[in-house]
Amino acid sequence: MLRNKIYILSSYFLISFIFAEGLIDPIGLNKLHVNPNENAYIVVLKGTQNNFSLQKITIEKPKERNLKKLKFMSSKDKYIVKVFGKDKKFLYSLGIGDPFYATYEHIGYEDRKYMGGPVSAANIEIAIPMGIKATSFIISKRDITGKFNDLQEISLQ
Repeated sequence: MLRNKIYILSSYFLISFIFAEGLIDPIGLNKLHVNPNENAYIVVLKGTQNNFSLQKITIEKPKERNLKKLKFMSSKDKYIVKVFGKDKKFLYSLGIGDPFYATYEHIGYEDRKYMGGPVSAANIEIAIPMGIKATSFIISKRDITGKFNDLQEISLQ
């Protein structure tokens, strides 16, 4: 027990000394998820099922309802946004579900077979953490075999 405490303390002091002397630069780690209480890059895309365009990019706190929709890619997503950084380096993918299918919920209609329908166009808001320096996006769509096919690249520069 005492040996473990001595080991932990000596490791702490060694690491503190290395960083204080500048022998090793601390590695910058960036969060991939956005905190609703912190500013983020809010990217608004306008799209149809086969064509997307960049509407605007702002720096503000993301809306909680949008954060509930944003997640990493899952098997339920029909569309994803691949985020790329400097030198076309892939950073991560965000699942945006199917923005061209509008669902609705009304009290008293829960037993209905269909709770929504297709829409021809949609505004898509995604939030990128401030530490992520995105340079481009690629919008991809899942085909009937489950494979994602790239539809379009959107450059931010």
